[in-house]
Amino acid sequence: MESIERFKDNASGIISDEQSGRAWLPKDSWQDLVKWQNWDEVMQYIRLMNQAYAGGLTGWRLPSKEEGLSLFDTNLSHKDWQGEVIHIHPFFVEKCSTYIWIDDVNEAGQALHLDLRDGSLEYIDKTERLHQAARLVCVRP
Repeated sequence: MESIERFKDNASGIISDEQSGRAWLPKDSWQDLVKWQNWDEVMQYIRLMNQAYAGGLTGWRLPSKEEGLSLFDTNLSHKDWQGEVIHIHPFFVEKCSTYIWIDDVNEAGQALHLDLRDGSLEYIDKTERLHQAARLVCVRP
């Protein structure tokens, strides 16, 4: 399936991934709250979005490494909060964070983040807040 055809914008306020059966929120936590978030703050944000039934759904969470990487596609161009090119579908709201938290923690207690400019993954300290945001995913019913 072509990357551009893979995602569908829904009236309910979610983006459907027709390939994986997942739903994504169109905004990340930076766009939603206008502040960067460390790992613990992101966990609170996830609880809030599940309580609010964002998009009419619950079960919102951080993406796995595979899910996060599935968003990144060099054939797609979009703009991050600094106006730099990132590689995600244009259905996602423009001016999002460059980095998104991934649901993976290493033995040293560092959490993984994905750089949407180049697709690289890196473990960083969970207390890191600068330019970090959550892009939430869940399984569609």
